[in-house]
Amino acid sequence: MYKIDVSILCIIVVQSVLLVLLVGAGDITISGISSGGYMAVQFHVAFSSIVSGVGVIAGGPYYCAKGNVVDATTECMSTPSLISIDELIAATSYAEDTYTIDPTSNMANSKVWLFSGTKDTVVQQGVVKKLEEYYTNYIDSSRINTTYDIPAEHSFVTDNFGNACDYLGPDYMNNCGFNSAYNILSYLIGPLNTPSSQSPIDNILQIDQASFIPIMTPLEAGLYEYAYAYIPSNCQYEKNKGVCSVHVAYHGCVQTIPDINSTFYMNAGYNEIADSNNLIVLYPQAQANELNPKGCFDWWGYSGEDYASQLGVQMVTVKKMVDYLISEYISSTN
Repeated sequence: MYKIDVSILCIIVVQSVLLVLLVGAGDITISGISSGGYMAVQFHVAFSSIVSGVGVIAGGPYYCAKGNVVDATTECMSTPSLISIDELIAATSYAEDTYTIDPTSNMANSKVWLFSGTKDTVVQQGVVKKLEEYYTNYIDSSRINTTYDIPAEHSFVTDNFGNACDYLGPDYMNNCGFNSAYNILSYLIGPLNTPSSQSPIDNILQIDQASFIPIMTPLEAGLYEYAYAYIPSNCQYEKNKGVCSVHVAYHGCVQTIPDINSTFYMNAGYNEIADSNNLIVLYPQAQANELNPKGCFDWWGYSGEDYASQLGVQMVTVKKMVDYLISEYISSTN
């Protein structure tokens, strides 16, 4: 299961307490596609005290792979009948009992948005339905919104960009006449103002992601040297500190900077919503390595056995970047 490093755990606990003091739980939401969907679930479960909602496209339940790449590529993608929710609930309870995730009771107040295309041949729709089953152990079903009726292949679905809806690859961005980003955010954070007609490129901030990675090199961690964030102009003014919130958007496998450059973070649809709704969007970036040839976020353990807990290198890195954005653009006390 998890190997507990007490020194790192103490640091994470202190950081979590400070973050709760700086920003309310309603100010952080998260979403992801495919491996990014699994990562979004991991982050939500691990840091449920500060995350108020999660949107998942083509992702499955927490700790589904159980640290095993074979399980990841079989039951957690193509054979959902083999997924034991009871086993994953037990694993979650163990993580909670060993203080490597936040108390699961925090999730009761969360909102969950789930999507699976009817033509997804990479992550079967039954996997996402297993995620729904997992969440009902912690969250009332009235707080879980599902979309299972759109004929989409495995992709991040938009209403104005990408391949044909039933096309597979190469960038996994498909135009199905359905705005995933808008639907996710409108459900998680409430009624939205109309998205802006454009999102200025000057509002894209390149973040030195490598400087937030503990212990490992970026390549070892499976993380790119840089991440990106969209900072609306209104969130950049010192006088407006406290008016903005943060959303973390994880890309999927083969959607890395070396593979598709800026395609995901410029065309997913989050930035236009961010501009008119005082929303900062963080785009963490994975990269391929020997154990992770497709540049997926770690949802099976290639970066270490603690990957799904607050001790996981990718989890810590993203948490620290969220802390940084809050300190710089939201908290009135740096």
